Amino acid sequence: MTLRSFVVQRVTDLRDALTTVPDAQTWLGCAGVFGLFVACAGPIGLLSGLLHPTVPHLMSRDAFLTALVVFVHPAFVEEVVFRGLLLPRDMRSMPPLRAFVATVAALALYVASHPLNAILFRPGVLQLFASPAYLALATLLGIACTIAYLFSRSIWPSVAIHWVSVVTWIWLLGGREMLGRS
Repeated sequence: MTLRSFVVQRVTDLRDALTTVPDAQTWLGCAGVFGLFVACAGPIGLLSGLLHPTVPHLMSRDAFLTALVVFVHPAFVEEVVFRGLLLPRDMRSMPPLRAFVATVAALALYVASHPLNAILFRPGVLQLFASPAYLALATLLGIACTIAYLFSRSIWPSVAIHWVSVVTWIWLLGGREMLGRS
């Protein structure tokens, strides 16, 4: 495969992932993936202190802006990059070992992007973004988003899972304070 054909295939897969709207049964399956993520991530987050229930003190305008910003980045941008561009929509299109390596590499890059993002753009949250508990939760979220993407062949379930997870953390589970936005 030439570099040009590889790039064309990645762009084609991304276009198809962006224009595919899953049916109700697929959304239900992805909701199950999200439920498994919450069941695994919740205890880790609570025991580590990374998640702690809080009462949100947000004006509706702030809530809307936070939801919009989180939808764009990290949810949409990271899912486009780490799922849509790095993973094929159809894993059967490549040999199993190569598909496994691509999946693990995309997940590793996704997890590593969090402390790197802090180093480059938000040094004040580096300690949080590099903490083992945060990276464990990011790994679990990346796995859930990857499964949803591969199951649905659409970017939208993984964007939804990512968005709901981050917004819930920021508004209801102490993320706002940890990010210095109190």
